[in-house]
Amino acid sequence: MSPPIGPIPLPPPLPPPPIPLPPGADSRPPGVPYGTGPDGQPKPEQQLQAEFEATLAAANASGDLSTLDAVDNFRQTLTPELQRQYDAQLEALRNDPRIEFQYEPGVEPSPDAALEDMTLRGMVAATFGNPDILDSTIAEAVSNNDQYNGGPDGDGHLVLRFYDGPAKTDDGSEAAGWAMYGAGHIRMDANYMVSALSKGDSVPQHEFSHLMQGYSQREGQDSLFPGDFPYEDEMLSALASTDFVERGGETWPDLQNRFRQYPETLAREHPEIYRMMAEYAGYDPLTRQSSPPVRLDGTGDIQSASATLRQYFEQVGGGDDFITVDELQGMLDNPNFDLPVEVRAAAAFLLSSPAARYVVDTAASGNDGVDGRIGLGDLQAVDGLVDSSEYAYVLLDTAAGKGSRDGYISRNDFMAALSDPGIPPEIREQIVEILDDNPQVHLPPVFGGGGIRY
Repeated sequence: MSPPIGPIPLPPPLPPPPIPLPPGADSRPPGVPYGTGPDGQPKPEQQLQAEFEATLAAANASGDLSTLDAVDNFRQTLTPELQRQYDAQLEALRNDPRIEFQYEPGVEPSPDAALEDMTLRGMVAATFGNPDILDSTIAEAVSNNDQYNGGPDGDGHLVLRFYDGPAKTDDGSEAAGWAMYGAGHIRMDANYMVSALSKGDSVPQHEFSHLMQGYSQREGQDSLFPGDFPYEDEMLSALASTDFVERGGETWPDLQNRFRQYPETLAREHPEIYRMMAEYAGYDPLTRQSSPPVRLDGTGDIQSASATLRQYFEQVGGGDDFITVDELQGMLDNPNFDLPVEVRAAAAFLLSSPAARYVVDTAASGNDGVDGRIGLGDLQAVDGLVDSSEYAYVLLDTAAGKGSRDGYISRNDFMAALSDPGIPPEIREQIVEILDDNPQVHLPPVFGGGGIRY
């Protein structure tokens, strides 16, 4: 008799089908929000998160961080040319020794190369088009971290720390993210960060924007915006009529996220706010058009600014024969958006580069001292000065804003020019060489120092 047949074992369960990755993305069509499905409708949040987590896993498994382009909301708003610029900035940040990632217990995987890369992408997005403020923000965080660690030992970093749950300050306060100015830390809830990123929102961008705003204040400034933001009064006026962002310390990070992550919604609901953010960035993510950035950081050049103001002299000059410093400031405090953005960029350049402004001020007649008034003849004479072989000397002559172009360059002129953000690198190099060749400038006048003649 045959033995009884036992139960036939069931085959092992089939593994669940892999979650499909979102298609590789370069530039998505202008005006199409992140997370839009092939049918033109928003994808469900659960699907977005599943796709995002699958993309992180695929990037970690393959080591190919470009896989993350498919879920990089901001990068998808850029033209291919600007994406190459973005990728170059991102690659430099990946290799920046000033950045250190840390993991609290429970965060898995640890380390997480994909999550780290999405953090760096948020930092690039927050400052895209403004690499100087990216570098200076990291440098300030490093300096503060040195002090936080017990002293300026040169071992500080911008510390990016992930938590398994709410991020904590040193006193135990909890939140999804913290930008800790004094410590040079950004601390983030890794789980919340993944959930937000899957919907196109960037916690790293938000928190880095806090550092960007806090570290870049001009001397004596206490502003809700970075020190180089040109439209503070106009922006505050626009924000007063809406509650779409939280005012106070969250104002700038909120504006950044809405402009760089949800430009379609911001442009539709608050076009005037969108325009100011686009002009500051120098890029409109909906039209995909670049423009001269309107920033108070010396961005621009004296010849382009002069040519623009010459072209629009009648509209800018207030009906008289001069453009004054107050009228330049008025172009930013009460901007006339009927004029092209180049006019406001020119005003911002001359306001943030006093040495360049003094050259323009005295361009038509070097015998006249700096008086804060720019005539049409001054604007017409700028090219001849800048194209001359002695332009570095011309610029230095009135760099401190005193006197006429009299052939004498004081120590104060040298110091003013070297601290001016609008001096081109090649001219700055010439100024350093002139100063090196004339060390007596640093001596008191009684010893034959204090300046040089040319």
